[in-house]
Amino acid sequence: MVRVSRSSAACAIVAFLLAVAGINHGLTDSILPAGPGLTPDESFNIEQGVYLADALSQHGPMLFSPSVAKDVFASPRHLPDHPPLGRLWLGVSHHLTAWTISGSDETVYNVPAARLGSCFAFSLTTLVISEWTRRRFGLLPSLLTAAVYLTMPRVVGHARIAALESMTSLVWITVVLHLASHWTNDRPPALKRTVGCGCLFGLLLLTKVQGVLLPPLLVIWAFALWRQRAIFPLFVIGAVGGFVFFLGWPWLWIDPMQHILQYLGRTTDRQTLYCWYLGARYTDKLVPWHYPFVMTLATLPLSAVVGVAARLVMRRFQRTEVSLALTIVGPLTVFAIPGTPVYDGVRLFLIVMPALAILSGLGLAMLFRAICERLQQHGGGDSPGRLTAVWRVML
Repeated sequence: MVRVSRSSAACAIVAFLLAVAGINHGLTDSILPAGPGLTPDESFNIEQGVYLADALSQHGPMLFSPSVAKDVFASPRHLPDHPPLGRLWLGVSHHLTAWTISGSDETVYNVPAARLGSCFAFSLTTLVISEWTRRRFGLLPSLLTAAVYLTMPRVVGHARIAALESMTSLVWITVVLHLASHWTNDRPPALKRTVGCGCLFGLLLLTKVQGVLLPPLLVIWAFALWRQRAIFPLFVIGAVGGFVFFLGWPWLWIDPMQHILQYLGRTTDRQTLYCWYLGARYTDKLVPWHYPFVMTLATLPLSAVVGVAARLVMRRFQRTEVSLALTIVGPLTVFAIPGTPVYDGVRLFLIVMPALAILSGLGLAMLFRAICERLQQHGGGDSPGRLTAVWRVML
């Protein structure tokens, strides 16, 4: 059984309560405070999530039998524009919590109940990054990591709507931290851990298409570290991940090649979207290359920017930190390539935020300790008061 510290559990609870405070989309007779209104994608996500949850509840494991899978996933009701895991998560949340939230008795779906799925994913992400940081670097970096993540406005905003981003970030950072823990040594990981990483990678592919951004980064990292010894673990991860992805999405079984090409083609061949950037309107494929970097920087809290800057200045990077940095720079670079569709602010690359929070937490912890040492060296009767003031500023 995996045990987590009280501090990490407390951070997760705070994250959940912070997200829940804004899930009311406009219910006038609800005790929940008002939050963002219903977004266009939520209508699809909730409907599909409830449909998948109903199917799973009705058929159980038989959902993955060929005959039942064809009935469910070949139905016109099934919308295969995204893999099923993220929407199933929202649908299960809707089923489990709808009875606890009043005000939607006369509507088809209980929107706040589905939004709780994003809240849970946000809370679990906070738990994962704070606990991993505590075990690897200590309590102070862990608390600062959680504090930075909980103050990222776009992250909190998506945790309050029934979108796929919170679940995608959870699975993405889980895979990334597994890699940072076991793929940063002088020798490749054992087969058991490699298979486990492949299973996690398969779940990531089942969540959203952003999962395809990870393999190129993993290949670069593994060959840089182990040269030809990287071939076998990379093959295992790819094979296991692909198997889990195929097994977990029965829609692919109906016509494997055609449906795989249809899914991948839909992600690149879609209607044109527009976005505003620096006072001008751009089509999604003509956005300036610096858009992802500027938008990420502009939407981060000051504490995150200071923390990352402090970590860069202090240098002496561990391999784990370098691997985390690669999973930040890599996706941003992909979306900076001319012709790559970019829209909706930082939504498409929200997956980089948990790793950014970790590096920022490490930088803030180093900065705090450096300031404390400097104050102690210069002494003074008011040193405790100064330390308290510094601590308040850091948080």
